[in-house]
Order: sequence, then C-alpha cells, then structure tokens
Amino acid sequence: MNIISKFLLIIFLFLLFETKSYSQASGDSTEITIDSITTKVEIFQNKISNSEISFIIDQIKVNNESIKIEPKNKQSYNVKLNERDTLEIELSISSNNEIIFNYFFNDNQNYRVLNNGKIVYDKASKKIYFDFIPNNTQAQNKFITWNLFANNLSRGIAKYNLTIEITNLDYPPKILNKQIDKIIREKYIFDYIPIISDGDDGVLFSLETDAPINEFNPINGKISWTIDPNEIKVLEKTFSFFMKVYKVNNPEKFDSDTFKIIYSEKNYAPVFGKTSKWIVEEGKYHEYKIPVEDPNVNDSFVIENVGAQFPRDMILDSKNKMIKFSPDYEHVTKSNGSQNYNLQLKATDISGLSSQNSLEVVVLNSLNPEKVQEKINILLKELTNQQNKLDGINENLKWIEAKSKNNRKIRTFSAAAITFLGGVVGVLASNSEVSRKGFRLAGPIIGASGAVLSVFNEVLSGEDNEIKNLLQETIKLQSNVIAKYDRLKYFKDSKNNTDFENQEVDLLIRTIENDRETLNKNLFTISENYKRIISEKRIKNILLKK
Repeated sequence: MNIISKFLLIIFLFLLFETKSYSQASGDSTEITIDSITTKVEIFQNKISNSEISFIIDQIKVNNESIKIEPKNKQSYNVKLNERDTLEIELSISSNNEIIFNYFFNDNQNYRVLNNGKIVYDKASKKIYFDFIPNNTQAQNKFITWNLFANNLSRGIAKYNLTIEITNLDYPPKILNKQIDKIIREKYIFDYIPIISDGDDGVLFSLETDAPINEFNPINGKISWTIDPNEIKVLEKTFSFFMKVYKVNNPEKFDSDTFKIIYSEKNYAPVFGKTSKWIVEEGKYHEYKIPVEDPNVNDSFVIENVGAQFPRDMILDSKNKMIKFSPDYEHVTKSNGSQNYNLQLKATDISGLSSQNSLEVVVLNSLNPEKVQEKINILLKELTNQQNKLDGINENLKWIEAKSKNNRKIRTFSAAAITFLGGVVGVLASNSEVSRKGFRLAGPIIGASGAVLSVFNEVLSGEDNEIKNLLQETIKLQSNVIAKYDRLKYFKDSKNNTDFENQEVDLLIRTIENDRETLNKNLFTISENYKRIISEKRIKNILLKK
C-alpha cells in the first residue's frame, strides 16, 4: 500500500471515530425524548377514557305521565314531586366500553337501600330503571339525593347526582295494622293498639261497638277487653267494632277499620292467610312469619311440612310460627340465577282439625366474599407477573431504541465522510497525474465502504422500525394491565365485606377473566418478537455493553 492509500485510510478511520464519539455524547437526550413521548401518550389515553362516559336521562314519569326533561347540568338533575306520587325514571349510560355501575343515597356510601324504591340496571343496554313512591317521613325530610357512578376499565369515571325534592302534603291518617275477624273460646284478653301513618299533626280515635270492653283510649286508640264466657249467656255471639282515626285540625281527613270478635263454643280449623313468594339471598339469615291463626283464639296448633324435604339450612319453628333459613353459597349453581322450592305447610289443632297452604321460596344467587377474594388474589398475581415481564421488555426496548438512534447518527456521519472523501479524491485526481494511481487504489476501498454502509443502513432501519412498533405495543399492553390491576387492588385493600358482595366486583372479575386469554396471547406475541429482536447479533452487542 503506497503513501496516498495509507493517508486516505487514516482520514476515513478518523472521521468514523469522530462520528461515533459524537453520537455517544448526545445519547442521553434520546432517552428523555422517549420517556416524554410515553408520558404524553398515557396522559392522552387517560383524557380520552375520562371523557367517554356520561349519564343521560331518557324519560321521567310522575303518576304514569311523562314530564318534560329540561336541559340541565351534565352532572346533576332535579325532580320535584309530592308525597305518595309514583316516580319512574329511565336513564342510560353513554360509553363505548364495558362499564361498572354503582350508586348510593344522600352522599352516604352505606345508604344503598331505599325501602320504597326499586333500582334495576341492565348491563347489556346500559340502562337504569328507578321506581320510587315517597312516604311521609321522606316528605318531611324534603330531599333525597341519588348519587350515581359509572366506571370503565380504562380508569375513566363519571358521576351524576339526581336530587328528588318532595312536597309534604296533608294526607289523612292511615291505619297500618287493621284487624281481622276473630273467633274466641273461654277466657281471652283482647288488647289492640292501632299503628298509623301521617299522624304527626295530631289525631284522635273514636270507637263504636256493642262489646262490653274494659277500656278505650281516644288518644292512641288502645282497646282492652277481658272476655269471660260466664258473662255470655249464649253458645255463640258476634260483637262488632268500628274504629275511626281523624286529624284534630281537619276531621274530614280520616281512616277507619271494621272488624268482628265472635265468641263461640264451636271448634274451627286453623286458617292460613295469604302467602306470597319468599325471596331470600345466599349467605344471609332470613326469617319468615307464617301467616296462620286458629279462629279459636286459645286453641293451640302444630305446623309441619308435608311436602318434599326442606332444603338444607332451613328450620321450621312451629311454636313461634316461623321459618328460619340461612342458605349457603352453594344453593344456586348458576351465576345471576335462582333456585326455587315449593313448601307444603300443614297446621293441625289439638282437636285434629287442620288446613294446608303452599309457600314458594326463591333463593337468589349471591357472591361469596371469600371466593371473590380468592379470585382477586389469583388475578392480581397474574397481573403482577404480566407487569414485571412488560416492565423488563419496556425498559430494554427503550434503551435499545435510544442506542439505535445513536447508530442512525453514526451511519449518517459515515455516509457524509465517504461522500466527502469521494469529492477529495475527485479533486486530487484531476490536479495530479502522479497521484492518480494511488487514488485509483483508494477508490475501491471507499466504494466498497459505501456499499456496505448502504446495505447496513437498510437492514438496521428495518430493525429500528420493529423495535419502535414493539415498544408501542408494549406500552399499550402495559396501560391495559395497569388499569385492571389498579381496580382490583382497590377491592383487595377494602375492609368492607359488602364490597365483595355487589355486582360491581363480580362484573370486574368476569371482565378480566374474559380478557385473560386475549391479554396472554398479546403478551406471548410481544415476548416472542422481543426474543427474536434481541437474538440479532447487533442487539446482543448493544445489550452486552449495557
């Protein structure tokens, strides 16, 4: 190799070293750029999630008549009605994603049950149905606020307050425990105190009867009567009672009750009252008062089940006319399903007279808090492992991406150096005949270097795009995993057992379980692509230097 060839080679190597040093010195700024972009992407995604959910009032009915829905604040609405009015509200939740719906009343998380209200949520249509008839106590309080919440798995949340303003009207009092006709034998003490509603403004009672009662109190309506058969000369006699309760300041507003007390030496069979479906929930204790009486007041009777065997954990207390039931969490096998039992009850008095009645028992499926917690722990463990894998891949990909950007700068400077050398060769060759031979020798070296760099550039550019795309997929999957983890973590850390019994956590678990296969497939694909990328010789060398 002559002097000119050696000189050109030294210049080429010097330029290559300088470009490499420049790229390494500027490498730190690359990582900052990637992190800032990642942060901006996550913030943008969260903003989209938070803006996706909204509550929409579709229809409001008061006493079965639709009322006009005035445009209001997107986060609240006020409804006015009177005591005892029938209110029906239909709402829908606008969201492109699956959501979790929850609610409570008067800003109190523990106030979730409205005894005279009914709430139904259809998760398929994302519609909410609310029926409500305010009573006198609620009317006196004037306001009830219904706090609604909707949450999607991307951590977006929407809140809505529906305030119900109730006007307290002057309704007549109402007797809630009206008496039924009774048949009595032998000595018997009849004591009765009526229970009324809407009597806060002051009421009085009046009584008309042909019975020789011992006491009647017009203030509280109490009736006391000790019946002595020796004072009744006939074998059977009927006594009539007519009670009236009215407001002191407005006697025209009243309620009344008419009933009979029959004294008889005859014996009658026990009589069952009306029975309706008895609806119970798994995991809770329930009592049912059997509506059965013997017309012969002092007569005793025994209650038994004459149908199929009682379901497990059900006890019949004949003495207290009570059925006690504590269904475990295995009564209903189907989620959101029910299990029905048909009881055949028979009451028999000491004379052998009897009667029968049926009672349908419906056991509703409930969530087992212990099993829910077990599922949460399993899913959290899986999500933690997925996070750890993605964190490792993400960290390395960011680092490799930064170094790849440096490599692109190296290739740029190298190409520029070769172009410069080519120009130098051309100038020198045109001005020196003597040196042409040497430059002719350098020409193939520069040309070969240019060809190698061109191929090198093409290969590495393809790898860089793969790394960039894989990094984006990793960040996206990370966001999905973190969202699910954060929501589950809330329930795991909860000390309130009722949190594990509501449908919100059940929906969340089922959603994550349904997404499990897809999430694992995506993680597998990312892992395999990551393994393939880092298996390349260039990437191996980069990682070794790390």
